[in-house]
Amino acid sequence: MDTQLLGNISENILGLFPIVKKKFFTYGPLDFPLHLSPNNFQVLLLLREVRSSTVSDLSKQLNVSRPNMTPLLDKLVEHGLADRQSCDSDRRVVNVAITEEGDAFCEQVFHVFSGKIQERLVFLPEEDLLRLSEALNELKQILLKIDNSTP
Repeated sequence: MDTQLLGNISENILGLFPIVKKKFFTYGPLDFPLHLSPNNFQVLLLLREVRSSTVSDLSKQLNVSRPNMTPLLDKLVEHGLADRQSCDSDRRVVNVAITEEGDAFCEQVFHVFSGKIQERLVFLPEEDLLRLSEALNELKQILLKIDNSTP
């Protein structure tokens, strides 16, 4: 394996995050729907993907300590976006599931963010838009090949 190539790829991927954030997601705390933090939304997106999970598994997947998960989940439950459920087989285990309102909220936020992205992209020449679309499609296909179960 070419370690220089791998280093170059990892630097480019890490360099994309601040650029994408700066170009598309510069918002103030009051611009985020329901005054949720980006961390709240990250938890909700994970729940949308997995549908239901234990608090412990969510904290592991997001690399957030279990005590720090509590206020994040409290806010989602408060707004009806997620629901806590006791496990039938072990009452110490708490499951968290996304609600229908949570799914609808994710769709709404995706629509808003998609609109913001489109507002920024509209100024690019069509040739650049086509190249960007092809590059993103190819990047997505390549990244989907990565096996998350290996360290």
